[in-house]
Amino acid sequence: MDKIVIAFGNDNNRTRIADILDKCGYSPKKLCKTGREAIRAIRGMGGGVVVCGYKLLDMTADDLGYDLSDMGSVIAVAQPSMLELCENEGIYKLATPLKKNELITTLRTLLEAEERRFSALRPERTKEDKELINQAKLLLMEKCSMTEPEAHRFMQKKSMDSGFKLISTARIIIKSYA
Repeated sequence: MDKIVIAFGNDNNRTRIADILDKCGYSPKKLCKTGREAIRAIRGMGGGVVVCGYKLLDMTADDLGYDLSDMGSVIAVAQPSMLELCENEGIYKLATPLKKNELITTLRTLLEAEERRFSALRPERTKEDKELINQAKLLLMEKCSMTEPEAHRFMQKKSMDSGFKLISTARIIIKSYA
C-alpha cells in the first residue's frame, strides 16, 4: 500500500505530481492544499510520505517536516533558492526542474524506510491469537452466513469502529456466540 500524500497550494503542481506518480505505479492516497490536511492524512494512515512544495497555504515544508518527524517523511519540491530556506535536515529536497527518476527513487526509498519502521512497530501475533481470530471468523461464517473474507472485513471494521484490537474483537464475538 502506498502511503503517499501530495500537498501543494497550487492546483497545477498538485495534479502534475499526482500524474507523474500514477504513471510510475504509485497511487497517492490524498491530494491536499494545506499542511494541516496533509498531517491529518498521514496520521490517519499511520505514517507515510508527503510530497510538497516549499510553501503551502498554511505552513512551510519546514513546519510540515517538524510536525511529521515522528510519523512520516517529507519530500520538498521547489526552486533551489527556496530549498535553501529549509532548515529542517530531515526533509528531502528536490530542486526544480524536477527529474522524474529522482522523484521516484527518493519516494521509493522513503516508502521502504516507512514500511520497515511500521513493521518494526507492529508485533507479530501469537499462535493463540491467530487461533482465536480464526475461531471468531468461523463463528461468523457459520452463524451469519459470511464468507471468510467477509468475516475478516467485518471483524476489522468492528475493531476500527470500536478502537479495539482485532484480538479483542474476536474474543467479544466468541463470547457473544458462546
